[in-house]
Amino acid sequence: MEDKKKRLRIAMAGWGTWGHVFPIRSLLEFLYKNKEYGDRVEKIYRFWAKKSLEQQVCSDIQEDNAAHKLVFVPIYSWKYRRESYRRSKLKNISDFFLFIIWCFQSIFHLLYHRINIVFCKWGYVALPVVIAATLLRKKIVVHESDTRPGLVNKIASRFAKKVFTWFEWTLLWSQTVGQILSDDIVIDAHPEFTTKTQVLIVWWSQGSKRLYQNILHILEFIPDLSSGYDFFIVLWLLSDEMSTHFDKFPHVHTYGFVSQKKMGELYNACDITITRGWTTSLAEQKLYDMKQIIIPIPRTHDQYENAKWYVRCHNDVMINQRDHDFEAQLGNAIKHFKGFKKNRIQKDKRSIISHAKKIIRDSLLSA
Repeated sequence: MEDKKKRLRIAMAGWGTWGHVFPIRSLLEFLYKNKEYGDRVEKIYRFWAKKSLEQQVCSDIQEDNAAHKLVFVPIYSWKYRRESYRRSKLKNISDFFLFIIWCFQSIFHLLYHRINIVFCKWGYVALPVVIAATLLRKKIVVHESDTRPGLVNKIASRFAKKVFTWFEWTLLWSQTVGQILSDDIVIDAHPEFTTKTQVLIVWWSQGSKRLYQNILHILEFIPDLSSGYDFFIVLWLLSDEMSTHFDKFPHVHTYGFVSQKKMGELYNACDITITRGWTTSLAEQKLYDMKQIIIPIPRTHDQYENAKWYVRCHNDVMINQRDHDFEAQLGNAIKHFKGFKKNRIQKDKRSIISHAKKIIRDSLLSA
């Protein structure tokens, strides 16, 4: 009976984008490999919305190994809309009353599943879970990956037992441990050497169609880019629509959906990346010492702050997509790095990646 009391039930709430989902999967798998896991943890509950990427990833883990003791718990939540449109404001008001119901829903799940610890990463769906955990005096552990914390983590950090961050001074009373990255991106082998500058373009899917069209124009109208470069473009959901436009360029290689391992191979091979300001992607790319041309999503603040940090600390380049001469700036940035080859210093990437996960794991299992 005494041993059973010591066994933990952990709720993981948060994240909602590719850049958060796969690192958390890596954290879960890191927990499973720990020798204390089987003795200390009874179950892990994954709180998020139905029919989501999180639910699919949870199902994949359950299929891989039933001994992981992972349970998906579907919940509802409220997203605070910062737009100034009247419709958004009215939606915020109506959803606020529903949000109270969703908090009671989270209280029910925490009590019903006898949760001891709530781990909050990011994302609006985590907010009612955090509030419920606070009211029930459950242990809360937070990890904030951006330079500018989101609303949920700002609230959660006020009541958390432990707060971890990637960047220093992001949240009060926090411990800077680094980013949570997936081990799947680690490639130990040296890529085949080429004198050409290898350029990786990966913008995910949010508002990216125009950017790929900009790249098409640049490739067509700047002759200097026809030699000295190889371009590797990850199109994701736009692969069927856009890939045929790039086929006429022999030095351009396009991909649709790529696995984490394939992404690691591209990081390993390429010298420069043209990317958004997602903090996980930036950290993954810098793990491979890539020079970054960062184009933040215009409507976000966190991506601009992330980009500014990399410009300041690593002398990378940030370009504002809303500038009237954006395409010219991007073309000039690519031309500027002609002949650039990154430092290919061997380093223990697995140890670097495991640092943050070890500290978070020990905090979770020490309850």
